Amino acid sequence: MKVMPSSVAPVLPDEIMTEVFLRLPIKSILRFRAVCRSWDALLSSEEFCNLHMAATESVSTPPKLLFASPAANFNYSTALYSCSLSGRRDDLLFTMDDARGNFVDVSPAPCHGLSLLYDAVAPAYYICNAATRAVTRLPPFFEVSNATAGLGFDAQTRKYKVVRIFKGLGHEAGSLYCEIYTLGGEDGDNWRPVSGGVPFRFCSFARSAIWYAVFRKMQPVFADGFLHWLIEPSFFAKTPRAAILSFSLTKETFSWVRSPSFVVSGAHLVKLDDHLCMVRDFRVGLPAGSRLEIWKLNDYSSGDWSLNLQIDLSRHVPRDFIEPQAVKIIGSFGSSKSGKKIIIATSKHKVFFYDTLSKTLEAIHSTMEIHSSHQSEPSDIRFSLFRESLVRVHKTKEEVAFSSPLAKVTEEILLRLPAKSALNFRLVCKQWLRLIKSESFARSFSLHKNMDRRPKIMLVGKGIGQAGFSFIPLNKWIQDPSNKGALLDTKAVCSKPCHGLNLVSIKNMDYLYNPCTGFRIIHHNQGPITHSMWNLPFNGVQPDHPFAVGNKCVGLGFNPLNQEHVIVELFYHVKNYESRQYHSSCSVWTCGSRHMQPLPQPPLPVNDMPPAYLDGTLYWMSEPRLGQIHNRAIVSYNICTMTFGVIPCPPCIATWNSRSTCQAFVVELEGVLCAVLADPIADDLDIWKWELGQWSRAYRICLKFLPEYYLGANIVVPLAVDPTDGRILLSTGRRLGFYNPLKQTIEQSFALDQMALDQHTSSSFGKNFSYHSDRSTEVLDGMSGKPMPLVPMLYEESLAYYPFAGKRRVLK
Repeated sequence: MKVMPSSVAPVLPDEIMTEVFLRLPIKSILRFRAVCRSWDALLSSEEFCNLHMAATESVSTPPKLLFASPAANFNYSTALYSCSLSGRRDDLLFTMDDARGNFVDVSPAPCHGLSLLYDAVAPAYYICNAATRAVTRLPPFFEVSNATAGLGFDAQTRKYKVVRIFKGLGHEAGSLYCEIYTLGGEDGDNWRPVSGGVPFRFCSFARSAIWYAVFRKMQPVFADGFLHWLIEPSFFAKTPRAAILSFSLTKETFSWVRSPSFVVSGAHLVKLDDHLCMVRDFRVGLPAGSRLEIWKLNDYSSGDWSLNLQIDLSRHVPRDFIEPQAVKIIGSFGSSKSGKKIIIATSKHKVFFYDTLSKTLEAIHSTMEIHSSHQSEPSDIRFSLFRESLVRVHKTKEEVAFSSPLAKVTEEILLRLPAKSALNFRLVCKQWLRLIKSESFARSFSLHKNMDRRPKIMLVGKGIGQAGFSFIPLNKWIQDPSNKGALLDTKAVCSKPCHGLNLVSIKNMDYLYNPCTGFRIIHHNQGPITHSMWNLPFNGVQPDHPFAVGNKCVGLGFNPLNQEHVIVELFYHVKNYESRQYHSSCSVWTCGSRHMQPLPQPPLPVNDMPPAYLDGTLYWMSEPRLGQIHNRAIVSYNICTMTFGVIPCPPCIATWNSRSTCQAFVVELEGVLCAVLADPIADDLDIWKWELGQWSRAYRICLKFLPEYYLGANIVVPLAVDPTDGRILLSTGRRLGFYNPLKQTIEQSFALDQMALDQHTSSSFGKNFSYHSDRSTEVLDGMSGKPMPLVPMLYEESLAYYPFAGKRRVLK
């Protein structure tokens, strides 16, 4: 018997190995690419990708659902989940760190496994393969207010293309443009205009299609080599013959499809069984006579449509189909023998499938509602079909450069530099400029610098030789005695850090600062202007404590939907504690767009203590000395919905009478909303935390044997809790100290007003101060007054800033 030598291993033919690989899941195929070079070449080839795609489509397995949702922290990230139609479990596929939460739209159906995502805030387009977890951000494009785009496949060049139609701006507002980006094409990282643009005879159709796609959330559908946009007939004085604007991916030309026998307003397009279909929505008559109709396009040239299916909704729970603003069919699966299943999604984050044989409707997924606690638009449907595919996602040249070993080493070095030094290195070269200005680097920098989550303290003083403020870290102020002198001569109030920025407020102006880099925005508030319109004297008692200035109460917050900071300003024009009469005005200022918008009055008057910010909401303690309500409550303002609300206080804080000397206010501690009651008789702070809709006592700070923090003469505000030792940072405005709740004593205390500013020695401490200087002539209000102590301010080391709004470019 002949024996094969042990050194020679049996080798299977390539055809058999290919058949084995085609039966493996995507995750295993990706792992096997690392076995050897020959396997990597085989499994990465376009031929194997096409074979795998054909094998996947031949098997009639139910597709999965893909949906986008803001990540848990709502901070510049979007999570993509998948869900099987046979189960209720959601699997997190990956997280897109630079995409902006709830403003991400997903294409209604993938194109050979690739999905197009659009971030309306950036704005930016992404191409992702959910099966391989590969994603690429397309190059920047000409930014406009209204645009629509779709992803398709060019069968001739075998390239994937993104087609974008948009309207011009400025003096070209009436012009229409069309651009194409080819993944891995010869044009590189560029959008190229379509030859000939949008022909004149299609311009009216294109304007209607853009409006329908943007305001009705109807993205184009790819079928038969064309991208299809639905046309809104109400745009025309006479109902047009065309119902669909189409674009050929191969010829790169426009055409139109004839309308069916009905008006298509309110309908939507979907691809079912490789045919373009139109869905009519008859939900107006719920629960009687409500249905969805599916019409199939039989012939492009003649525009022949036929009624393919009617879905009766009257037998099902009306709430599931009355409340959603949008109900869309997103796909189908199964066969005519086993029973075709039609997948229906709603804007209430629920998905159903309709069995065409049994004519029953069954809910298959409803956990999207948990993931999307904020919803930007009531018509949003974030669901898409998800089929496994090995189609390659081509990276842009910039992404390839950022992923190189040299770029990664450079990023690690820059992350360890101070914020101002990291910004200065933008001038080294264009590659470093793009790296430092990228959102991913800014996020990594903030996480790296603030990973210990210990409170970082900055002291705010008067600007040296220019308008504005100067900043010095507390440790430098302690180490160098010459620094103890940059006192203010005007009253200023500082906010807590909010996504890397702080608000410094004086009587007539508010400054948005990044104290680490010197970036600032100056906002001239409207308080004095609106107050003069009333022509009434302000007859309230001006606050004399360090945490309020003038007759205003200003808070800094962050909108998690559009990722912008906002300043909410509340001004009192009439305040009379004897008659309990008051009148106030409220407005919100968006820092990115520099846009001011008036708000209605809060439901209750608020006191003069600064608000607390938490997860997209600002909170104030009410003022029981004004208005009709004699008890305390907490006023909330939801930045996303721009609405006010009221939260009840703990009973010991809510109770108030005119003889009481206790003061109450709200703070944020350890990421939780807290209500504080300051009792000068007992000389202690009673701190309650609000969690899961209930109040519970968090801390009791006893100040009886600490005369420097006596509540009869000071307002003591807890600023933060050190996570390493549990000590609480307390501030009176003039003194700063760490309170040990176990020993009930102050272990470190710093007086902030010990020394006056020496004008002749300012150069000796200027090297340690970081300040913003410019050529503007603004001066701080009241800078020639009595010297006041430095103002303590918590800060986060970050690169956050808002670029100045430049002139809009005009596409030639």
